[in-house]
Amino acid sequence: MLDRPMGKMILADGTRYEGSLIGAPELPLWGEVVFNTSMTGYQEVITDPSYAGQIIVMTYPQIGNYGVTLDDSEKPECAARALVVHELSPFFSPGPDRISLEQFMKEQNLPGLTGIDTRAVTRRIRSEGSVIAAIGNGSDDDAMLLDLARTKTLGREERLVTSVSGSLNGTDAGSADGARGRAAVIDLGVKKSIVNNVRRLGVTTEVFDASFRAADILAGCFDFVVFSNGPGDPADIPEVVEEVDRLIGRVPVLGICLGHQVIARALGGKTYKLKFGHHGANQPVIDQRTGRVFTTSQNHNYAVSDDIADRDGVEITYTNANDGTLEGFVDDERFVECVQFHPEAAPGPHDTTFIFDDFFKRVKGWRDAAVA
Repeated sequence: MLDRPMGKMILADGTRYEGSLIGAPELPLWGEVVFNTSMTGYQEVITDPSYAGQIIVMTYPQIGNYGVTLDDSEKPECAARALVVHELSPFFSPGPDRISLEQFMKEQNLPGLTGIDTRAVTRRIRSEGSVIAAIGNGSDDDAMLLDLARTKTLGREERLVTSVSGSLNGTDAGSADGARGRAAVIDLGVKKSIVNNVRRLGVTTEVFDASFRAADILAGCFDFVVFSNGPGDPADIPEVVEEVDRLIGRVPVLGICLGHQVIARALGGKTYKLKFGHHGANQPVIDQRTGRVFTTSQNHNYAVSDDIADRDGVEITYTNANDGTLEGFVDDERFVECVQFHPEAAPGPHDTTFIFDDFFKRVKGWRDAAVA
């Protein structure tokens, strides 16, 4: 085993975990602790912008055994604040352009801990709910770390969406000639896989950051708009909700994860924080129209209230099989489709990639009906 310096994580309730430091030495740090139940896909997880401000605890016991391939990153940088694992594998599968997870963490300035009982941390979060924690060196004062954990919050002042939006801004991600149409993707913390799946439809795709204006989208004559995933509480970005409200009913919109939540709020719906969120690649959802169950990838701490169904024209399409929370809705009158889960997966199963194709067909149907 490698000789690593000692480190520790202290939760705001005083619970203390000792382990060994890995990755970058940027300590002390604080963040909201969330657990992820994926067995693979750790690279896609730590490069998912939705984890901004969070300390990721992986429940699967050994992480890093197949290394990292840079092309698999969802964004060029890591948005998470730290990665905590039970065992960081000392070996990884060789391959072209493949490096170790720890080397990748160092290059990305991502600190972490190994040797932690991650399932004990998970049980604590499942029982007591989400919590802020601080990570420090073995020599750091416990009282200082505890005070750091107890005095910090992931509120509006953290500007989480702004911190991860814009690295794809202005790029034309479409390889088609535009014959099948044009799409705008609003980057609230977008994953590369979402842009790729929109592009896969054969439409020319343009990406806008979170400071977009509805007037610019409408002036661009886009056939549809996709609102992406992203970090934090949708109530913290009222300016985005206001711009979404100006688009609804005027251009078809697809909302994914945070995008689903901001569209719901623009329609007059409510959002709320879950006890410990959904983070993993094995979340079952039920299609309310067919009864079919899909396994989905999810990463969110907030959810849309069921009372969105009270809005005229709104139909709930998906619910979570574990806890019954709302996972999707459509509003044909206003050209809206939304899902809380990640149809692009990455990591996770591809059960629901059809969401992109079905939405595109729906857009064509709305467009044809308007012409008629």
